[in-house]
Amino acid sequence: MERIEIYNASMKEAVFAYTDECFRSVGKAFEPDGRHAFYNDIEKHFNRFWCLLSEDKVLGTVAVKRLDETTSELKALYLSPELRGKGYGYKMLDLAVLYAREKGYRRIVLDSMSKYTAALKLYEKYGFTHIKRYNENQKADVFMEYVL
Repeated sequence: MERIEIYNASMKEAVFAYTDECFRSVGKAFEPDGRHAFYNDIEKHFNRFWCLLSEDKVLGTVAVKRLDETTSELKALYLSPELRGKGYGYKMLDLAVLYAREKGYRRIVLDSMSKYTAALKLYEKYGFTHIKRYNENQKADVFMEYVL
């Protein structure tokens, strides 16, 4: 039975293994000792980070990060292929959006890449709209927001 829990340090190894698996599946390298070093202190880097678990195995993640007083950012939304199309992505988006709303943010933004068509379709279906670039992430070519 799958469940969604707030991240705690005991999940670090499972999150690293899952993130590495996700990155490899799209031809990227997970670099926790380099550009992804923030994964070494998830509680500090993100306002909230959730894990979708089946027993102790991570099958999905999503996070919210503060950008400024009115804007939060959706981060690390990953979902194992076998769970896609079953409503889990939507549930995880719901958690992030509800959290951002409860914390008083007025919008939640995200960056992504146009090649991630399934993720973009999920964001659009949820109600995210395209906006201009808001950050310096040179790997991203899609920027979206959801007004809370």
